[in-house]
Amino acid sequence: MNKILNKIFRSRQSLGQFLFAGLGFLLGLLMLLLSVQLYIQVNKVLNPKNTYPEYLIVSKQVGLGNMLTMARASFRKKDLRSLKRQPFVEDIGEFKSNQYKVIAFAKGKIPFYSELFFESVPDQMIGEIPEGWGWKEGQKLIPVIISKNFLDLYNFGYALGNGFPQISKSTIGLLKVSIRIEGPQGKASFKGRVVGFSERIPSMIVPESFMDWANKNIGRNEEVNPSRLILKVKNPADPAIANYFEKKRIQINKDRLNASKAGGVIKIVMSVISILGAFFIALSFVIFMMSFRVVLAESKNEIKLLIQLGYTAQMIGKNLIYFFIAFVCGLSVLTFGLVYYGIQLTQRFMIDSGLEVTPGIEPITILVGLAFTGLTIGINILVVMRLLSKQA
Repeated sequence: MNKILNKIFRSRQSLGQFLFAGLGFLLGLLMLLLSVQLYIQVNKVLNPKNTYPEYLIVSKQVGLGNMLTMARASFRKKDLRSLKRQPFVEDIGEFKSNQYKVIAFAKGKIPFYSELFFESVPDQMIGEIPEGWGWKEGQKLIPVIISKNFLDLYNFGYALGNGFPQISKSTIGLLKVSIRIEGPQGKASFKGRVVGFSERIPSMIVPESFMDWANKNIGRNEEVNPSRLILKVKNPADPAIANYFEKKRIQINKDRLNASKAGGVIKIVMSVISILGAFFIALSFVIFMMSFRVVLAESKNEIKLLIQLGYTAQMIGKNLIYFFIAFVCGLSVLTFGLVYYGIQLTQRFMIDSGLEVTPGIEPITILVGLAFTGLTIGINILVVMRLLSKQA
């Protein structure tokens, strides 16, 4: 019986058309599985489960209008409310700036005289609080936290250019600098000492208690909106952060958002590729069904004769169905092999780029491949049996 059906069907079958459909199925499934795999891995890199909070310093973009009208580029109350509602923001700290003139000077081996600026942030935004941090009214020593970059600028710029000795992190805390502040309400003199360094905040930070006292009693004592904010976020690579900042014209160090922008682009590209892959698979469905329809239409007389001899539609259809199952399963195995090879290459590239990825094929990728393979087989079996039942 199988030999008879093989001769009937093979003589009517267009091998080129069938192979073309098989190639479309292979390419479609390959594109779909690779895009699903990469989408999942990129999503894991951008949204890891075990993340530690990070801090972003943001400011409003300064435009021509700010320069012409002398208006400050600052965050208003509604801006703060909007930021607090964002799911990626865990906490917000406001920078407070000095409303008075700050003059620092020293004598001895490192003489200098310079105007400076002070800023303050809430203590919880500083990170590790150094020893000696804090200030109370009447205290003459002002503890200062500076950015490590400031020390590097002094050591490798200012000191070398002026013939001054370089200072290490361990010795700068021993130096005390005279500080004089002047404002509309008077003057005051203090001693300043660097008590710590910050990798997080590129500024000269003084305790918030000192800033509030000095602005109120020495400075202009104005209530102003903050020009800069420090945001506590869970994942700075979240694409939603970059999208929100661009929409609201909020600027930040672009390097911190490169990962989120690249991740967003990769997700879009992978989505497009997966849609194209699904389209190829759907096209192969149509070609397979057309091939079966042509084979059965051209074998109509032989099929009717076999049915008159006592054979059922199920018995006749098994020949085509077994051949198709073997053909599609073979294509699927080849596709999974190519997917595994492609995943090995991409994971090696991602690891070399410093990204942490889980080796191997994601379970969802395997399930998607099996689901589309089963769907392809199932739909075409129904088509074959329906065509045969009509001829019976």
